[in-house]
Amino acid sequence: MNYRLRQSWPLISGVVAATLILVLAFTDAIPRDRGITLTGLALIAGLASQLVLVNRDGIVRERRLISITTDLRVVTAELERLATIDPLTGLRNRRAFFAVLSAEFRRAQRYGRDLSVVMIDIDDFKRVNDEGGHVFGDYVLTATARTLADQTRDSDVVARYGGEEFVIMLPETNEDGAAAVAEKLRRAIEGLEYRSGEFPPAGQPAYRVTISVGTASGPVEETQNETELVKRADRALYAAKSAGKNRVHRWTPTGSVEVTQPSA
Repeated sequence: MNYRLRQSWPLISGVVAATLILVLAFTDAIPRDRGITLTGLALIAGLASQLVLVNRDGIVRERRLISITTDLRVVTAELERLATIDPLTGLRNRRAFFAVLSAEFRRAQRYGRDLSVVMIDIDDFKRVNDEGGHVFGDYVLTATARTLADQTRDSDVVARYGGEEFVIMLPETNEDGAAAVAEKLRRAIEGLEYRSGEFPPAGQPAYRVTISVGTASGPVEETQNETELVKRADRALYAAKSAGKNRVHRWTPTGSVEVTQPSA
């Protein structure tokens, strides 16, 4: 009720003023003809002021709604982005990776295009946490993720698969191309020096890690989907681990094959 009164005060003021003028006019306090004229002017002024106030409030409300809608869109977009990003490394998370892979897989099948998947695991990562602590372990994950992203194309999709595992989608890339990329990444991580603010201690050499890598390339059977490529790359990764780590294996129908490391 108070809100309605506040919103209607110009019109109410005009009516009150007109009423007072009429009283004065009919009590001969002022000439009647002048009183009637002033009464009309008071009503018109009140009504005009009311219309201005209503229109102004309407514009303010409209602008406020536009502002709120814009803010909601920004917040929604940010929430959607956060839902697809791994908070530690800044890479896509597993769910987001499979969403992109699914779309690319269908395109590759439809048009007969090459598509490869690379699975990566940091060797002996438990030792990293044991020796440097979990903060240093997070640093190793972050630095590794950054290197993997820097060493791949803009069209490639790098994601954190979980724990110390990463996965990469390579569009328009056959098995030879995937093997070359995997070996390039293995050498890049092998040569990377890890040193955070607290570990290793001053005077000690920089920390180093290695990775094992498995690759798989399309096509797959028509009855299979994109998860088959990931499963194949994971089998090749397991074979690389079993063979001694710090190496690249690629999946073949007869079993994984180690990618020959180029001579130095």
